[in-house]
Amino acid sequence: MKNALLVPVLVLALARAGSGQAERPGAPPVSGSRLVVVVSVDQMRYDYLVRFKSLFQGGLKTLIDRGAVFSNARYRHANCETGPGHSVILSGRNAWQSGIVANSWFDLSLGRTVNVVDDPTVRPVGGEGRGASPANFIGFTLGDMLKKASPDAKVVGVAMKDRAAILMAGPRGDAAYWYEQATGRFITSTYYTKTAPPWLDAINTRRVPDSWAGKAWTRLLDDASLYLKYAGEDNVPNEADTKNTTFPHALPAGPPALYDSFRRTPFMDELTLEVALGAMNAHALGEDAVPDVLAVGFSATDVIGHAFGPDSHEIMDQMLRLDLMLKRLLDAAEAKAGAGRVLVVLASDHSVMPLVESLQKQGLPARRVSPSALQAAGMTAIEKRFPRAKDLIASYLAPDFYLNLDSIARQGLRRMDVEQTLADALLATGDVAKVYTASSFAGDIPALSEDPYFDTIRRSYFAPRSPHVIARLKEYTYLTAYPGGTGHGSSYEYDRHVPVVFMGSQVRAGTYEGEAAPEDIAPTLGLLLGIDYPLQDARRRLTEMIQH
Repeated sequence: MKNALLVPVLVLALARAGSGQAERPGAPPVSGSRLVVVVSVDQMRYDYLVRFKSLFQGGLKTLIDRGAVFSNARYRHANCETGPGHSVILSGRNAWQSGIVANSWFDLSLGRTVNVVDDPTVRPVGGEGRGASPANFIGFTLGDMLKKASPDAKVVGVAMKDRAAILMAGPRGDAAYWYEQATGRFITSTYYTKTAPPWLDAINTRRVPDSWAGKAWTRLLDDASLYLKYAGEDNVPNEADTKNTTFPHALPAGPPALYDSFRRTPFMDELTLEVALGAMNAHALGEDAVPDVLAVGFSATDVIGHAFGPDSHEIMDQMLRLDLMLKRLLDAAEAKAGAGRVLVVLASDHSVMPLVESLQKQGLPARRVSPSALQAAGMTAIEKRFPRAKDLIASYLAPDFYLNLDSIARQGLRRMDVEQTLADALLATGDVAKVYTASSFAGDIPALSEDPYFDTIRRSYFAPRSPHVIARLKEYTYLTAYPGGTGHGSSYEYDRHVPVVFMGSQVRAGTYEGEAAPEDIAPTLGLLLGIDYPLQDARRRLTEMIQH
């Protein structure tokens, strides 16, 4: 059952969305699509489309050949993480409006860190796991507006990650399904249903992750020289745990380690695809003239990419296997909705920085920095500046700080003095390029020319949930406590540049080099579906690709 607390806010938001406040579309709506398939490949860099293009034979090849590829699509926010990215793809809303500032944040009222889809009012269904919903998301999505226009429309999200499935499905989503690594099962929550659907139970009963116990992930292609040509050496320093760095990759003999390691293989996406196809059939998506939405998040690329980096045999193999999986999804969607009745979007929630060691070989000033080093610098400065004060810091979520505002006020201190002390300490480490505080986003906004990253930071800032002291690390700095792997989450090019591809009978194939962003996806889909979806944080509708 949907969370009742969302209803007043959502109703007001939907009413405003249709009230004429939004910019009117510049091109006539195009109808005819029965099914919108939105594919998000977690941590997919745009350059994967280019680098592996000649090797693709399945769905990615189809999307490149028959789709509109936007080669310069970059997120306009700085919080390039899974939760924020997936909240944008079908809403067009950045965190400053949606409240989705990160995968997790410190809740000052609760005094603890909360997950982006935590909802204590709901329970898991279908197995053990998190009680999750879109309750923390503020606003509406393309699916919400579609259901407002056509109440019979259905919207379903499926992904390995709960935050991907839930945030793409939106507040009015009919269903969302995700993988719980503790049990190796796909589940949902009472936000959507009281009991697990039989078709999902049937998939879980097969225990697919268990079938991989003791087996190994090997290369898809027999010719290892192709991997060397397109991805470089297999054994790169500081991949993964610095030990399990080459093919084949053996999986553990059993749970719980197996269920975790299974996520770090392409076979996780195969299971996700099976659940997505099951959901498509069970919810009768695309079977009538009312458009439906199926949002699928393929998350294995992110887990593999974190471990091995974007220039690895593992990522190349993952993309080649995903290419074949996407063909199965596209074929099934067309079989369900009919030829020319499927509208497809490919996107990603964020990109990723290459391995530090790979960047260093290119002569770039890349480095690994321990989160504890920045924390120590900040705390030491606070203790030195305010030796008699206590409990000034509520939480440290690397590399940012939440202040204990009540404690600061009780002790007669000025908030700005505490913030400045932390900022000076962080800058003095040499690992931080700039520090932002609440005052950075109030009053006169500094000229963007003075700080080219300011707008991305501002779009990521939502005062009730954002840290009080926000550190922008220097470019090519990876904050980690581990010796291997890589990450994302910055405002830099390598984290923001992602693929955005549209395909359908209304879409003119080709490569489009104009400025674009995932924020533009939802209003563009609205135009294609004949829905007056407001721009919100989008800058434009991608009309150049639409066939008239």
